[in-house]
Amino acid sequence: MSTPKFASSQLLGTLTRRRFISSVVAASAPLVCGSSLGGSSVVHDDPFLTDLRKRCYRYFLDAADPVTGFISDRGMRNGGGFSEHASSASCGFGLAAYAIAPESGLESFESARERSRIMLRSLVDVAEHHNGFVYHFIGRSDGGRRMNSEASTVDTALMLAGVICSETTFGDDIEIKNLCQELITRTNWQSMLGDGNCLHMGWSPEHGLLPCQWDRFSELTILVLMAIGAPNHAIDPSAWNAWKRDRMLVHRGETFLSYPPLFVHQYPMAFFDFRDVRSPSGRSYWRNSITAHHAQIEFLSQLAERFPDEMGHYSENLWGITSSDSVSGYRDWGGPYEDNRFEPDRGIDGTVVPSASAGGLAVVPDEAIATLRYQRDHFGDRVYGRYGFANAFNPATGWVSRDVIGIDTGISLLMAENLRSGGVWSAFMKHPLPQRAFRLAGFTPV
Repeated sequence: MSTPKFASSQLLGTLTRRRFISSVVAASAPLVCGSSLGGSSVVHDDPFLTDLRKRCYRYFLDAADPVTGFISDRGMRNGGGFSEHASSASCGFGLAAYAIAPESGLESFESARERSRIMLRSLVDVAEHHNGFVYHFIGRSDGGRRMNSEASTVDTALMLAGVICSETTFGDDIEIKNLCQELITRTNWQSMLGDGNCLHMGWSPEHGLLPCQWDRFSELTILVLMAIGAPNHAIDPSAWNAWKRDRMLVHRGETFLSYPPLFVHQYPMAFFDFRDVRSPSGRSYWRNSITAHHAQIEFLSQLAERFPDEMGHYSENLWGITSSDSVSGYRDWGGPYEDNRFEPDRGIDGTVVPSASAGGLAVVPDEAIATLRYQRDHFGDRVYGRYGFANAFNPATGWVSRDVIGIDTGISLLMAENLRSGGVWSAFMKHPLPQRAFRLAGFTPV
């Protein structure tokens, strides 16, 4: 199997995803959650979504090491060329994918269970970790630390979210149950807690705790809830209120907590069912995500009007940017950044990122399906291949990323399945950890 040679800018970009890289260093009754998706007029099990789910799932078959089961961080969009390094978050998305596979018709129960068993064994016995926190990047074949990466708090949270789905789906198998419990209980969340009751982004052998902490709204919602709900080494529920909520924007009269790349508004929503619960302050994080998606669609449409040569293709039919590949390397971009500011911040150049809209399939179904169909129908197999959509492409220049990235293909699959059946929510929310997290953090049903 060939291993792609990534340019240094691509490697740096991959390492900077979600701002917590090693380079920073130089049970009571369950809370009942609703199942309404609200407002969508689409058919959720139509042939296009079925085809998209199958293609995305194929990545987690092809990219898995045959011995360890670890999932490559990325691979070439039409097959092969998988990275030698896996990512702990990709492994979590892979476990969640296997958990939903039987009910969604992607693979038999027995086969998906065995894939899960292989990876769970490797996560327990092979993957290098610190106090239960698996390194951001590990060797696909040996589980060793790669790229001087950190033992990552948020990537481990995403990994454990997949572990939880495995336990609720395949936990009748005593070995799988025990493996899942080992991974969940060994994670020492308290060891990552810093001043101000916020979690550090990670730990490295060279420098210890990374100086940066999860102290502002971002994808940290899944991290903090997982740490509060943990059966061992949990952090105090007051940590839910410790981080800042000061990045507020307004979209058509509705305020929302903002962070520009859309994955922030999607990854936590893929697992925790926020739809019919409110936080202690009364905020609906589900509604917040919906508003963030609508605000980006308007932001990109305004960019199209202001910069027609480079971005005139952006519209309600062609939208979506989040952290992704670009012609100049990996970029952490999104939008909007400020109220009433329509400028190409962070180097926005007209690139379209399909996972930005696919990750919104369960959040804004009509808008997401419309643009994904448009992308497939107008750009065809240039952007839609063996594993679904390429990571990114630019209609103005003709540039198309050669790769797909595991977590982006993963969020596309998981949100497509949540739209179809609520399957990821169902598997995840059956577990006592998320139920306990919501209860202790003070969430209440609507």
